Amino acid sequence: MVSLADYAGREQAYVKHVLLESYLERLVHKVASRYDHVAYVDGFAGPWLSANERFEDTSFGIALSALRRAKATWKQNGRDVRMSAFLVERDKTAYGRLAQVPERYPDVMIKTHCADFLDVAPTILGEIPSSAFAFFLIDPKGWRVPLKLLAPLLARSNSEVVFNFMFDFINRAANINEPKVVAGLDELIPFGKWRAALAGGDRNGGLSPEERNEILVSAFSDSLRQIGNYGYVAETAVLRPTRDRPLYSLLYCTRRKEGIEVFRDCQIAALEEQSRTRAAVKIGHAETTTGQGEIFHSLHEMGPDDLQKYLQYEHDEATRRILELTPAQPGSILYEQLWPQILARSVVRRVDVNRIVARLRKENKLRIPDWEKRRQVPQDSYRLQRA
Repeated sequence: MVSLADYAGREQAYVKHVLLESYLERLVHKVASRYDHVAYVDGFAGPWLSANERFEDTSFGIALSALRRAKATWKQNGRDVRMSAFLVERDKTAYGRLAQVPERYPDVMIKTHCADFLDVAPTILGEIPSSAFAFFLIDPKGWRVPLKLLAPLLARSNSEVVFNFMFDFINRAANINEPKVVAGLDELIPFGKWRAALAGGDRNGGLSPEERNEILVSAFSDSLRQIGNYGYVAETAVLRPTRDRPLYSLLYCTRRKEGIEVFRDCQIAALEEQSRTRAAVKIGHAETTTGQGEIFHSLHEMGPDDLQKYLQYEHDEATRRILELTPAQPGSILYEQLWPQILARSVVRRVDVNRIVARLRKENKLRIPDWEKRRQVPQDSYRLQRA
C-alpha cells in the first residue's frame, strides 16, 4: 500500500499512485480470470526520488505488487497465470537502481532496458504474445513524445493505456513559436484544431486557464482515441499540492466498458484522497509561513468543498447527457449502450448513473417499458426512451 509518508514534497505523485494502485489491483485480478498471460509495460520507469528501498512508492513497484498478488490469488484457485513486466529507463543513473528490481520479484518475469522507449517499444511488443493482456504506462518526465510513432503500441488489441499528459509544461510551450517546440507539440498532439482554438481565444480577450486546459486535453484525448481506436478515454487532473491549478492529466484509454466502470470508481476515490492531501499540505504550508495553524484549520473547516462542487457539476452534466443521448419515443437505446457513454464523458460512477436513470423514470422524463416490478435500478437489457 502506498503511504503519504513516502511522498513529502511530491504529493502529486502520491495521488497518481493511489489511482494506479487501486485500478491496477482490480484490473489485473479481473483480466487474469480470462487471460493466461498479463504484461505490464512502463516506458519511463525511473525510479525518481523513491523514498522506499522496496520501490513501493514507484509506478512499477505498485504494478509489480499487483501482478504478484493476482498471481498468488489465482494460483490458489488452480490457475497459473504468467505475469511479466517490461521496464524501460534511458537515464543510466536511474537505470542502475532499476536493474536491481528483477531479483526482488522472482515470481514475475521482468525485463529491464536502458534505452529510449521509442527505440525498444517494437522489441517489447514482439515479446508479448498476441493472446496476452497488456497494460502500458507512458509517464515521461517531459512532453516530447511523437504520438504516431507509438501507434503500434496504442493500437494493440487486448490492452489499456495510461498516458501522463504534462499539461503545465505543454500549456507554456504552446505559446512558444520556436520551430523545434512547434514541431514537438504537433507530433504530440497530431489531431484537432487546438492551435486555432488557442489563437482564436487569445484574439477574443484571452482564455482562462480552464479553457486552455479543455482545449489541449480534449485535442490530446482525441489523438489518443484515433490512433489507438479506443472506445473510451477518460481524464484525471492532478493538481499542484498548494495551488488550484492542474500540473498534469492522466489519460486512461480502454476499449472495454467494464474498464471505464472500474476506472471511474477508482478515479473518484483518488480525487477524494487528493482533496484530503492538498488540504493537509495547504494547512502545513500556512502554518510554516505564518505560525497561525489554528486559524487556517478553522478556515479550511468552514470553507466550501471544491471537490463536492465539482462532482455535483459532473452529476448534473451526466443527467443532461442521459436525456440528450436517449432517443425520443418511439426510438430507444439499450441501457448497456448508454451507461458506458455517460461514464466516458462524465466523472460519475455507474451506481450514480443507475440512480439518475431511476429518478428520471419516476419524474416521467424517461420511459423504460421493460422495467420489472421491484427493480430499483435499470438492467443492461432495458430499452430507454425520452418522453
